[in-house]
Amino acid sequence: MHIHLMAVGGTGMLALAGLLKAQGHEVTGCDTDLYPPMSDYVIRYGIETLRGFDPAHLDGRPDLVIIGNAIHADNAEARAVMDEGIPYLSMAEAIGRFAVRGRKSLVVAGTHGKTTTTALAGYLLQEAGLQPNMIVGGVAKNYDSSFLWGGGPWTVLEGDEYETAFFDKGPKFLHYAPSLLVLNNIEMDHLDNFKDLPALETAFVRLLGVVEPGGTILAGSESPSVRKLIPQARALEDRTVQTFGLTGSEDWTVRGVTWSSAGTRFDLLRRGDNLGRFESPLYGAHNLRDTVGALAAALVAGADREHLRTALPGFGGVKRRQEVVFAGSGFVIVDDFAHHPTALRETIAGLRQRFEPARLVACFEPRSFTCQTNLHQDTLAAAFLGADVVRLGPIHYAPKIPSHERLDLAAVAGALVAMGKDARVMASSEDYLNELPRLMRRGDLVAFFSSGSFDSLPARLAQILAGAP
Repeated sequence: MHIHLMAVGGTGMLALAGLLKAQGHEVTGCDTDLYPPMSDYVIRYGIETLRGFDPAHLDGRPDLVIIGNAIHADNAEARAVMDEGIPYLSMAEAIGRFAVRGRKSLVVAGTHGKTTTTALAGYLLQEAGLQPNMIVGGVAKNYDSSFLWGGGPWTVLEGDEYETAFFDKGPKFLHYAPSLLVLNNIEMDHLDNFKDLPALETAFVRLLGVVEPGGTILAGSESPSVRKLIPQARALEDRTVQTFGLTGSEDWTVRGVTWSSAGTRFDLLRRGDNLGRFESPLYGAHNLRDTVGALAAALVAGADREHLRTALPGFGGVKRRQEVVFAGSGFVIVDDFAHHPTALRETIAGLRQRFEPARLVACFEPRSFTCQTNLHQDTLAAAFLGADVVRLGPIHYAPKIPSHERLDLAAVAGALVAMGKDARVMASSEDYLNELPRLMRRGDLVAFFSSGSFDSLPARLAQILAGAP
């Protein structure tokens, strides 16, 4: 089958393209100009990619077109697909058809930790010999890939609550028919899709409703919103609900936790039964919580416990999650995707555990639509309490955010100064490159946080330090 993907350069779309290619389909794509690393993966996966969006790309008439959610209703190529009657699907529908149908799906959902938990669950099933399939919204370092196609009975998916496509405004995860759902947590995000927390919670209620009969829901019950939804999950006929977390009261939990720069060690408990000592290469409470969820999911899916114990220390993580881009001359530079106050706070704590730096310098770019609004105005400053030095911005507000609804970075910096932090707003990327080399001291860790590229500042700063005597 010839399958053409529009907006193929998105992380999820490119993973789907690679998976379809691995299945033996003829795969083409189109997008705006692609740059590394996405352009590298297009070549590696063998995806012929056309530039821009043009109805001429449909010459020869593909058997199916997959339209990414970056495509708008006025896109000329998308309109031509519909006008010419060419069959089309959203990315989520295509995943349901080509990766889920006829298999069991393990879906990881929630506001935080989806990518790491998904990649870890896929890795654990692979190491346990279950030959899983996987699509994850990041690059799993063990495979240098965002997908696996093992052909086995389980497909592991990152379940995104964001809208599916311009012709389907529902969440993507509604198309994945989970046999096993890991619901990590729920916090307010995606203001461009959900007006408030109850609206977001409703999306997850809908997700609970599409769990397959006989399926299992693993609920991160430390999250207040998840805890609120557990009675509705338990009311579903022929579904099993199990909780996981770190308080010790959950069905799946831990005890005897040892935190160190070498990683995290813990005993895994299932309803009070000690399953033994495990060693994780990940850092911070948030990653331990994700690890418990992934281990629980792998065991429910039928993986052997001893295989999991042996495999866990070898998990390489995900790119742009505490990713070290430079280490030398007494300095460490880390690139990280965190952008929500909770993720920022917990990631900073994890970085302190891992590197034990003399000082932690946190640089934050408010990139996403929600980050640029004042939704987190009152909680953002506290997210950086674990840092010694904080630099904020620059910020380029989305045009549709009214001025009175915008994040006030100067106020956040002022609140941090009042807390005794060295904090200020940066006007440009060049300001960072001018200041940081002079500001940094041996023993410092500089962490860049952004859901975007941050103008390649981590790599650019690394180049400066690498060239220093």
